[in-house]
Amino acid sequence: MSQSERFDAAVIGGGPAGTSAAIILAKAGKRVVLFERSRFPRFQIGESLLPACWELWRRLGVTEKIEAEGFTVKQGANFGMFNQKPDVLLLTAEYPGYFERPYTYHVERARFDEILLEHAAECGVEVRREWSVADVLFDGQQAIGVSAGPNDSDPTPIHSSVVIDASGRESLIARKLNWRRPLPELNKIAHFAHFKGGFRRDPHDFINFGEVMDGSVTTDIHTIDGGWVWYIPLRDNITSVGAVLDTRFAKSLGDSPQQRFEAAIQSCECVNEWLTGAEQAMDIKTISSIGYMNERFHGDGFMLVGDASMFVDPVFSAGVTLAMRSGVYAADAVLEGFANGDDFSAERFSHYEARIREPMGRIFQMIYNWYRILEQKDANNIILRSRQSPMLRERFIVLLSGGYDMVSMKQILEAGQEPSSTYLIS
Repeated sequence: MSQSERFDAAVIGGGPAGTSAAIILAKAGKRVVLFERSRFPRFQIGESLLPACWELWRRLGVTEKIEAEGFTVKQGANFGMFNQKPDVLLLTAEYPGYFERPYTYHVERARFDEILLEHAAECGVEVRREWSVADVLFDGQQAIGVSAGPNDSDPTPIHSSVVIDASGRESLIARKLNWRRPLPELNKIAHFAHFKGGFRRDPHDFINFGEVMDGSVTTDIHTIDGGWVWYIPLRDNITSVGAVLDTRFAKSLGDSPQQRFEAAIQSCECVNEWLTGAEQAMDIKTISSIGYMNERFHGDGFMLVGDASMFVDPVFSAGVTLAMRSGVYAADAVLEGFANGDDFSAERFSHYEARIREPMGRIFQMIYNWYRILEQKDANNIILRSRQSPMLRERFIVLLSGGYDMVSMKQILEAGQEPSSTYLIS
């Protein structure tokens, strides 16, 4: 094997998790190769980001590039709960001290992911586009590299000290080692598409706290029978609209994804009205079996990051934040390994897993509680009660903005100070 085909780290996948890990390692002077199977730019869901991303972008050195792109500014989230009025508007600007900036963006993931991938290359990562990883190579239990090559060609061995699996829902290593574990309680299916010409509110008409940024929006989440609907305004008069449904309930809405999507949207008076006259700009896309959590995220010489480790329900827009954070944490663990005599053992990498499982656990706690609220049609739920309780509102907004290391679901429930809330505790 030639020296040019030996690397300090091999990263499988060029999404936010993989590029984040690769950038941190390359900026530290490590030789990193990243394999991305798809042709970029490519469509991806997960367009609503969180203010917690600013800290991550700063560390990656990509803040100015994201700011310059002109993505749609997101100032908060709006919840329409069981057709009760008014909706619950939660703005990060109400408690700005927790984050570097009290806003974030709605992004076209095709462009956002491309910015990160291009930045990785500029930082010194050897980015191999349209390359597929056929397998991860092991010597006993130790990962020693990958078998990879250009798409539609025979793969060859490429060795590395560490393998970082950012292969997304494919979960290459987890499937190989039989670590993939479904979450039956989150047996949901999502149908979604982009629309051109959907209604867009003037932020001055409904944002009544802090600085109102011209053209800014919120992520809208509205409950319906069997699930909920998202409404995410993007640039160029495009809106992302999706319905997340209980898988069994979805079957009662029609035989095709289009039928199910239309039935779900029609049951949401607000979003259905906003789409009046809008043109569907793409075929309906579907993600099934939304929830899973792999048994482990690390082993000797390897770590799983982003969707390769777990897949989080999209209701609180945590996916990209957790993916980038996991990539950064994994890179930190690799650098610690280099600093400690090239120790890339599972024991060394266990710190990475403990570090990322904490915020994952907190967002999953929120998600489980969300679906209990929906199933029980709880009219006295913590979201509605956040309108009256300042402490509850503050903690809820911080958690929804990505402050998973600052607030826990237990603290939110304690702030509710309602005996009826105790049933929500997992």
